[in-house]
Amino acid sequence: MKYLATLALAFTPFAGLAADLSIPAGKTYVVGIDQQEMVLDTLRIGDGAKITFSSAVVGWRVQARHAYIGKDVVIEGNGSAGVAGGAAKPVSDCANGEIGGNGGDGSDGVEIRLQLGIEALGDLKILANGGNGGDGGAGSDGADCDGANAGEGGNGGDGGEGGRGGDITILYQVLAKGVSGDDLVKRIHIRSEGADGGNGGDAGSGGAGADGYYINRKTLTGSRKWVEGGEGGLAGSPGSTGSAGNPGRILVDQLILSSAQPVEVKSSATTIMELQRQIERLRARVDKLEAKSNGQ
Repeated sequence: MKYLATLALAFTPFAGLAADLSIPAGKTYVVGIDQQEMVLDTLRIGDGAKITFSSAVVGWRVQARHAYIGKDVVIEGNGSAGVAGGAAKPVSDCANGEIGGNGGDGSDGVEIRLQLGIEALGDLKILANGGNGGDGGAGSDGADCDGANAGEGGNGGDGGEGGRGGDITILYQVLAKGVSGDDLVKRIHIRSEGADGGNGGDAGSGGAGADGYYINRKTLTGSRKWVEGGEGGLAGSPGSTGSAGNPGRILVDQLILSSAQPVEVKSSATTIMELQRQIERLRARVDKLEAKSNGQ
């Protein structure tokens, strides 16, 4: 896991927020397109619960003033694997083989941003790996041929690109008594790896030619005629392997409670916009620190 330097960010308590989310122990909660932005007063996740995402969701942002998270909780936002390319159809009558289909690209892991006031935490695993690229399809063999050159083998399809790991941001405030931020961080396990590209498809083999031969036919020079044979076809080229996806960025930082008084907000949409601005300002500062560090 990659830890970046802790930055101070004002954590202003938001009054007037009454929305709660409770996920019972051992149950699975599927985040739909309408739950991509959530501002909660209380978040409760029971032991062994799991959070997954519908295929249309690319990001999940949650702010919870009070978070109670049990043991063996999993947030699974891995990308989907790309579809494999189809194999080319067989050919006949001295034809060249056809090209195999290209593999589909793997999708990126879900971008997850959590801003939590942690009252209790058992252990939490967050997965946002990219999906593997689909393999390319095989090219078809060139057709055999008598009396002419045989068909060339078809090229294999290219493998799809691997998906990128989703960016994970966790901004937390320790509300649990007698627990340090370092202790809480040790209970959070994050994986956001880039995925492998798909393998290129196999090349089709060249068709077989035929040897020349004599036939019985009267000619000016005799009673036999030579019939030319055909050369065998060349094999196709294998498809290219798809590029691997990049790993996602991981940021785990402790929020510093400011002395600001609670602020009434008119709507959850206003709260979300302010939260997004705070996170983007924090991420911009982190990017500058990383750029400065890489330049040294």
